[in-house]
Amino acid sequence: MKIRRTLATVTVAALATLSAACGGTGSSGSGDGTTLTVYSADGLAGWYEPTFKKFTEETGVNVNLVEAGSGEVVSRVEKEQSNPQADLLVTLPPFIQKADQLKLLQPSGADTSGIAADQVGPDGNYMPIVDNTLSFIVNPGANPPPATWDDLLKPEFKGKLQYSTPGQAGDGTAVLVLLQHLLGKPAALDYLKALQANNVGPSSSTGKLQPKVSNGE
Repeated sequence: MKIRRTLATVTVAALATLSAACGGTGSSGSGDGTTLTVYSADGLAGWYEPTFKKFTEETGVNVNLVEAGSGEVVSRVEKEQSNPQADLLVTLPPFIQKADQLKLLQPSGADTSGIAADQVGPDGNYMPIVDNTLSFIVNPGANPPPATWDDLLKPEFKGKLQYSTPGQAGDGTAVLVLLQHLLGKPAALDYLKALQANNVGPSSSTGKLQPKVSNGE
């Protein structure tokens, strides 16, 4: 899969100075050389807006942003291998590594000398562009509000919490990784199994939960 190398190089160079990771997909994208198509894990639109605006002003290249869950954007790139649509893929670990293992990425040619070597993928296929902090949002009306991991397992929170699904969404996977560090792998899985009893339902992306918070659900 071959990418429009000029576009990929200038874009990654512009973004890398700013830990979601990005990689060139080897796409033909729009094919007209004036639009760069970015497939991205959702939740970064607020950061993208000024970044892409500046990029367009400096290069004359417009950006077409397509957002979905962290795992979903990788699956989409994989399905489109015979007719690639994306020029740049932005997602969270471990999904960017999966994309690389599936040979969906190729070197961008961007200068990565200012980035720690252990954060850059093999052959420079991907690199970090922004730190992504795990956050919990609590209803201020909760009485008492949950203060610990164990509190989230209490029966009074049944049907009153929701999180993006580990293995499908980057933030949900980040929760799993964090719990593995805190509790160990077996205990982390046991905890998530218990937590599932209070979960409203699965969500393939954290971005789908944001409107619920805004609406006070």
